[in-house]
Amino acid sequence: MKLSLLEFKKLENFPSASGIEFFDDRVYIVGDDAKDLLVLNKKWNKPGVIHLFDSEDARITKQQKADLEASAVIHINKKPYLLLLGSGSTNARNHAVLLNLLNYKFEMLDFTVFYERLKQSGIAELNIEGASAMNGEIVLCNRANNTNPDNILITTSAEFWKKQADAPIHLIKVGLPITEPVMGISGITYSEDHETLIFTTSTEDTINAYDDGSIGKSCLGFIENAPRKIGREKVQLKVNELIDLPSADEQFKGYKIESVCIQSEKDHSMKLQLVADNDTGSSYLFKVQVKLS
Repeated sequence: MKLSLLEFKKLENFPSASGIEFFDDRVYIVGDDAKDLLVLNKKWNKPGVIHLFDSEDARITKQQKADLEASAVIHINKKPYLLLLGSGSTNARNHAVLLNLLNYKFEMLDFTVFYERLKQSGIAELNIEGASAMNGEIVLCNRANNTNPDNILITTSAEFWKKQADAPIHLIKVGLPITEPVMGISGITYSEDHETLIFTTSTEDTINAYDDGSIGKSCLGFIENAPRKIGREKVQLKVNELIDLPSADEQFKGYKIESVCIQSEKDHSMKLQLVADNDTGSSYLFKVQVKLS
């Protein structure tokens, strides 16, 4: 695969971008300590916001923030929704936002029961960093850190929050290179056309799911034939391609890539948008073209 950087932009006055989704020619960006959801057109112009949280601070404090780290466009009764999930790394982060993309009305959800089940299912430290719809299911990714070095994909049913006590849970490790510090999955999306999970990773020198650490490099990964692999593999998922982003383009150096979404795709190429932060409150956008092998 070959990656080319098409565009780069710093987002003024939007903190700590953590998730990005593309739907109906609009880009939706969530920040883990932001009060609002940012909405842009596909050329990153005409900004608008959807107010989610009340706070006197420009950035919601670390102790109080919902830590919305994962996002996915899903469909309920054939209507599009944006699901924004808290990381689950503290009790305050066990919540989610379900936003109707037709009228921008939203409701808050409490995932405490489901998140407790995830901990009991074998996840030592919960830190949900990515989400995607895939073939009628939802895929979540739990990010590794230096103490708990396994990146884990979790598959469950659509609308699992309505049946948290008994929704199915399937865990599978992702086979990533051993690095120091540990490489952690930071976001994920699914290409139905190519049956491929696309994910972002970053390295961050931290021993837990709560504290930040010094930023290393980020990568873009691809798991082909993902629906069949998740159902078949017993030990870990094989990653077919892992692109070192700073090696592909120097513009990526120093940025922690947090998430990825698909803007458009053809038989042999994809146009992707990625979002990044730098742990100081600033946010950045990247648009790339990936030529598939």
